[in-house]
Amino acid sequence: MRRTLLGVALGIVLGAASSAQAGPLLQAVFSFQLGDMYPAIYTASGGLGGSASGTGAGATWAVSAGDVPGGLLTLSIPTSAAPPIERMQYVMNGNAAAGSFSASADGQMVVTGEARVKAYGGLTLLGVPVTVGAPSVIQPPVVSGIGITAWSHAWTSKTTSLFDTYMNVVRTRMGSNGLVNGGGTVVLVSALNVVTSIAGQLPSFATLTLTYAPDAVAEPALALLAAAGAAGALRLWRRRAGPG
Repeated sequence: MRRTLLGVALGIVLGAASSAQAGPLLQAVFSFQLGDMYPAIYTASGGLGGSASGTGAGATWAVSAGDVPGGLLTLSIPTSAAPPIERMQYVMNGNAAAGSFSASADGQMVVTGEARVKAYGGLTLLGVPVTVGAPSVIQPPVVSGIGITAWSHAWTSKTTSLFDTYMNVVRTRMGSNGLVNGGGTVVLVSALNVVTSIAGQLPSFATLTLTYAPDAVAEPALALLAAAGAAGALRLWRRRAGPG
């Protein structure tokens, strides 16, 4: 009888603890870098719909449609650094569909946009369509004699890499999974291998940093429920057990 009642108390505590392991998405930071150009970085917080649960290798997380930030971003480049390039312009559209991920496997969630290399006077030297987060081949029509082909990859919280044929090196980006009981930070990376007829290969990468937090309201309530349930079970055990 003692073992049974203690088991009930322990089950209440563990059950409450496990149900508290879901955390809402607090912040999403998306960045994309075309080759060695300046990267675009976008941040969103508040009103996000994703959530996460679990710890480490057993963790899962989700991103709702529209959680990945985007927009128009123009970055000035000193002309002495890369003449005649004057600025980079990124137009990122975010994610139109939701994505579900786990620590044990790569995940797919498409993020689209365009990266534009601008010269003096706003002339577009190169416009590269961006599609990251899912395996695909992008090959837009040839414009002004410029051909572009891009191979995209899925998201991973591990490491992704591309071989740079011009520099003869492997370029990598590292992801990470720091979730504990549904809270913490996950870094997803996705590679985009861009090859153009005027600039050659442009090994490119996207990074999505997601910060989740356990439910700050539900956890105290669950803890009180667990404590009350355990105390009640222990009182019943003591009455049944008697003085000895």
